[in-house]
Amino acid sequence: MPETSRHSLAIIGAGPVGLEAAALALELGLDAHVFERGEPGAHAVAWGHVRMFTPWRMNVGPASARLLARHGWSAPEAAALPTGAELSERLLTPLAGTPELKPRVHAHQQVVHVSRHGVRKQDGAAPRGGHPFRLLVRDAGGRESLLHAHALIDASGTYGQPLWAGTGGIPARGETYLAPQLSYHPDDVLGLRRERYAGKAALVIGGGSSAVTTVVALEQLAREVAGTRVAWVTRRASPGFAGEVANDTLPARAALYAEGRRLQSGGSPHVKWWGGGECEDLAYNSATHRYRAQFATPGGARMEEADQVIVNCGFGPDNSLYRELRVHESFETLAPMKLAGALGAAGTSDCAQVPAFDAATLATPEPGFYILGAKSYGRSSAFLLETGYKQVGAVVAALAAAAGLRAAQEA
Repeated sequence: MPETSRHSLAIIGAGPVGLEAAALALELGLDAHVFERGEPGAHAVAWGHVRMFTPWRMNVGPASARLLARHGWSAPEAAALPTGAELSERLLTPLAGTPELKPRVHAHQQVVHVSRHGVRKQDGAAPRGGHPFRLLVRDAGGRESLLHAHALIDASGTYGQPLWAGTGGIPARGETYLAPQLSYHPDDVLGLRRERYAGKAALVIGGGSSAVTTVVALEQLAREVAGTRVAWVTRRASPGFAGEVANDTLPARAALYAEGRRLQSGGSPHVKWWGGGECEDLAYNSATHRYRAQFATPGGARMEEADQVIVNCGFGPDNSLYRELRVHESFETLAPMKLAGALGAAGTSDCAQVPAFDAATLATPEPGFYILGAKSYGRSSAFLLETGYKQVGAVVAALAAAAGLRAAQEA
């Protein structure tokens, strides 16, 4: 069996939560290493044009702030709302580049699978905690390595796994084939992707914050460039959005949804919204270079044609990564079952009101394995970075204490 220190910790994902976990782990004496399939903060860069609902004071982890402060970092204005690009430039890139973390953050090293060394998922009588975690890691050139660690945190997030447009959550007919030329994230329609949409017809499918963000930006583009128009289709038949809450305590989110409702109610001649549509089929006409989408509605089939299609139907966790570990998941959200139950018992879907939970609630049946950050909430969108940082504080302290580290016991 490979020798691993009780202090060794592998972290999957170099986003805000993964880097915060590494910073705190080093403080408490754990030997932490972070594995990232791209560059640190790559997901934040991908939605870099989008401004967050929450201010800087809620988006900087306490251990990250302490580490950066030791190197002369100036904290951003606490009340300002950062974009994804600013989050990466002001926080994640300098954090990953600190002398403490730089040799421990391994970019372009994708963790492909994880398991236990020498014990299978179905080996019921085996003392699983005595077998180190085994990580199959692949670099940018396709070379693979096997690494081992005593504890494991998956903070890889959900942004890389957008959900399909089709009825029931599976791809619509033709969607899998067309997916490489569709957009599944909030496109930068006013910046880098402007030419793709200017003066053209866009079809947006989805009814959450990503879809609203996209439609609002497209409507602004339509006011700037003649001929730009938007067809917006949601599964929900009545006006409103997934994740919308009454008496919203996040003003930026409330303002976005208010603008979305204005557009749903016919407030712009450039946006046509209708609800109650389930996407059945997506096709592309290579002669006209246009898409045709078929929707099932209570009144029968309905068609929409467009030059471009944006699918903003949400994101979900990739649980294939840990299929050989013991993780009891919610059948509804794919979140770890204990956490899913606690979220349900909280009685609110408002991310600003959902409490953080202790390490015991965040634990999985696999000893020493935790899913943290947005991925821990599965398909639920009621997650804040601030919550992820509290998760890190509870879990990393518990791991350090289990390793017998005095600093954690005294914290």
